[in-house]
Amino acid sequence: MKYTLHSIKYSAKNFIYLFPLCVIPAFFLAFTVARTEMFSVWEAFWAKDLSSLSFVEIFQVVSIFNFSSWEAVLGGLIGFIALVLCVALLMAFTDKHMRIGKRTFNGLFSKLNDNLLSTFGFAALLFFIYEVWSLLTAALFYLLAQLPFVAALATSTLLYFGAHVILLFVVSCIYLWLPCMQITGFKPFEALRYSNILCEAIKWRIVFNQFVILFVAEICVVVSVLCLPHMQAASFFVTTIVYALLIMLFCVRMQVAYLDRTKTERADLVPYYTV
Repeated sequence: MKYTLHSIKYSAKNFIYLFPLCVIPAFFLAFTVARTEMFSVWEAFWAKDLSSLSFVEIFQVVSIFNFSSWEAVLGGLIGFIALVLCVALLMAFTDKHMRIGKRTFNGLFSKLNDNLLSTFGFAALLFFIYEVWSLLTAALFYLLAQLPFVAALATSTLLYFGAHVILLFVVSCIYLWLPCMQITGFKPFEALRYSNILCEAIKWRIVFNQFVILFVAEICVVVSVLCLPHMQAASFFVTTIVYALLIMLFCVRMQVAYLDRTKTERADLVPYYTV
């Protein structure tokens, strides 16, 4: 948990700088939460009739875009575009602060041109991996739901944990790809190879850390939806905050892990003095 704890500490100290960049994409991505379908799953669970769920309902709960309405799809697309722009700025800010100790927004927009393409490629790959995973996971959940209730519940629980571990392991293989491209200037495949070298010794730590954070985030979103059925604005607010914190922690942890693995001294840990 070392990287996560260091990232939480850094995020807390620099919250007013980081959070505004994260809340913009989080706001639009919050539109993609399949609230109606979550209630369908919850009702099927209490009725002990998981077989009544359709594949589409399960997929819409799992998927980012969920495709339940044009608002959800539009929110996902705008959220993705905002995510690319804001993460590119966020990575530039944290890189500058951690490597030279200067915490300002000066020059970040000029750095945006350098970071934009690599951030777009990285984010698009993550979205693609997640959506393919969502499709396969929803199909498996649907098949297991046809079993008797107790067997369906037990196997679905195992599938939930196992599928998340597989997803996060795949992500861990490219986890440091973005900072490797942006900081070293390597070409994409060279940066990917370097990322694999850096991550080799810490892959399972990354998987465990991300699983804990993702599990807590998913519980928060689901509870906010189910416990606030007549307060959609409050549920939307909670989801936005959770997504913003996830984005912030994911990006900060990338920088923290990269600098630690490359044995680069963190300049932000000592006072910065202008001459």
